[in-house]
Amino acid sequence: MAFLGIDLGTGGIRCLLINDAGKILVDLSRPLKAINLSTAPGHSEQSPAEWITLLDDVLSELFSQPEHRSVKAIAVVSTSGTVLPVNQDGMPLGNALMHNDVRAELEALQCKQVFGGSCSPTFSLPKALWMQSNLKLDHETLFLHATDYLNCWLVGHTDLPTDSTNAMKSGLDLDTGSWSSNLPEVRFPSVVPPGKMIGELQKSHRSRWRLGHSVKIVSGSTDSNAGFYASGAGVPGEWSTTIGTTLAIKGISKTKIHDPEGRIYCHRHPDGYWLPGGASNGGGEILREHSDSLNILASMQDCQVVPKSLVYPSIRTGERLPFLSSQFNPFFLGDKKDAKDYLLGCLEGIAFLEFLSYELLEKLGASVGDKIFATGGAALSDLGLQIRANILQKNFLVPEHPHSAMGAAILAAAGFCDRKVGDVAKDFVSIKKSIDPSSCIDPCRLDKLNQFRELCSI
Repeated sequence: MAFLGIDLGTGGIRCLLINDAGKILVDLSRPLKAINLSTAPGHSEQSPAEWITLLDDVLSELFSQPEHRSVKAIAVVSTSGTVLPVNQDGMPLGNALMHNDVRAELEALQCKQVFGGSCSPTFSLPKALWMQSNLKLDHETLFLHATDYLNCWLVGHTDLPTDSTNAMKSGLDLDTGSWSSNLPEVRFPSVVPPGKMIGELQKSHRSRWRLGHSVKIVSGSTDSNAGFYASGAGVPGEWSTTIGTTLAIKGISKTKIHDPEGRIYCHRHPDGYWLPGGASNGGGEILREHSDSLNILASMQDCQVVPKSLVYPSIRTGERLPFLSSQFNPFFLGDKKDAKDYLLGCLEGIAFLEFLSYELLEKLGASVGDKIFATGGAALSDLGLQIRANILQKNFLVPEHPHSAMGAAILAAAGFCDRKVGDVAKDFVSIKKSIDPSSCIDPCRLDKLNQFRELCSI
């Protein structure tokens, strides 16, 4: 018995087949030829036809091997905010407007009430309204998220629900699980949580891929939520920090976390909990300023060394988490000529930023347990992990395969087996390393943390 996760990302398609113990059987991908079909500033479009060409190709390769045909369920995940118009037969009536397309600025202003007073032009709803106005679409036009479009192709019709994570940026009322009463006249599918059976693979696909049994289609999610399911966090009080270019936090809460300043927002978790999270402008991007940063960091072993420098780990003006400021200028105290000290200061600054973010969450009423699931490029640095563990006084766990395709496969298994997503994640996610904290935070580092906090004015 096997489960297939499909991840439609910005750059291509990835298909991950796992068995019923979570072991990866095969991992295939195809890159997109055209990442953006538009040359206009702020516009970002892709061809839905190319998505299908790539998916058809990779699935044909996957199922050419008889041992891969034991698949029981498929789930698809994709970028949040990507949307396209289709007719009743599911044929595209235009290109997909991607997650980073910002042309719908006027429409976003019209949608503010739907989203409680704030709406970005990157959201799906304003993009759908822009297409209604500019592509001369009739009132029967159906708007699908990228995940929905692939599901419709797999099943062979458009009578399928979308998932609540993709629907969030299209006007879903998270408290009721239904479309907002303020939603403009625009057709979206009905809504179900991720990880629910919604259809079956159409017979023509099964026949040509020699699949001699029914294959269920399970509702997917956005790629960021899928990445969280693959982190290993599965019950309330468990959190995941992803540090790549920036730092992003998600966790599971029994109650909705309200943040009047908008630093923290909430998705719904498939198991009925809330999924609060937020993202900072700071993170690992600052390490790229030094051309030899990885080699220098690899040469450093002692996590007890406290750097002289104090670094706010961002190269951007403004901040979103753990505080909100459009004018904030990242600070640096020290000597950049001392590369080791500077880079160690960057790692320490990232840990301080993470500490203050979790401190904020606890102030807002979130429960933060004694372990953090660590993903992203920063999880490759044992030194960085140990510094973070010591400063946060948490156990850091690094999952083996913390990517969106694995999260999609977890959803497929949860839907087919009618199990909670968190329970399946606990069974399927392998932890490749665990970093324990020192017995207490170094007093010198505690002083620097307080200085860091004061310089942030929080």
